[in-house]
Amino acid sequence: MTVTESGKQTRTDRRREQILDGAIRVFAEKHYHEAGIADIATDLGIGHGTFYRYFANKKDIVNQAVAWALRQIDETVLQEDPSSSTTLAEHRAMIERVYLRLFVLQDQHPHLIRFLFRQASDPTTLTLAHDTFVGYADRFITIGVDKGFLRPDIDVEIASQALVAVVFDVMRRASATAVSVEMRQRWMSTHARMTLEGLRQPE
Repeated sequence: MTVTESGKQTRTDRRREQILDGAIRVFAEKHYHEAGIADIATDLGIGHGTFYRYFANKKDIVNQAVAWALRQIDETVLQEDPSSSTTLAEHRAMIERVYLRLFVLQDQHPHLIRFLFRQASDPTTLTLAHDTFVGYADRFITIGVDKGFLRPDIDVEIASQALVAVVFDVMRRASATAVSVEMRQRWMSTHARMTLEGLRQPE
């Protein structure tokens, strides 16, 4: 691939993401059936022809927007490696950092989380996001058990689901209203402590 071709691909990807971000913004404000291609084009100040160079139709962009939104969350969470922690305190700090990065993602793309919840009328969307998070939580808890600082008798499957239920509610609340730095810190520290105090290995 030449430098010119590489540059063209980069511009194409950037333009596609701009349209996806605009679509997420529009669909976060309106339901899928209420929003149209014209709304997205108007929001971005582009013509319909530009839209159709990147996406086949409204269903296509919604599907790609969901995949893109989940990918942003994946990349945010995967910045932490639970296998690197050796103590309960390190595990707790890791949970807090995951929360912080999710809040930063929310600041960078304020409509992203609301978009996912708004599209939850399609059960597949919410189930995919939920199962992805449960997988992260399962790995996090399992590693803590294997390393001896989380209790071995915990039902990892149920604990993972419960942990994700709390995370989802925090994300939903944060996407619906402005959240102060103080409240974010309270959520991060309290949830991490509550979770790990309940799961930790008794001394």
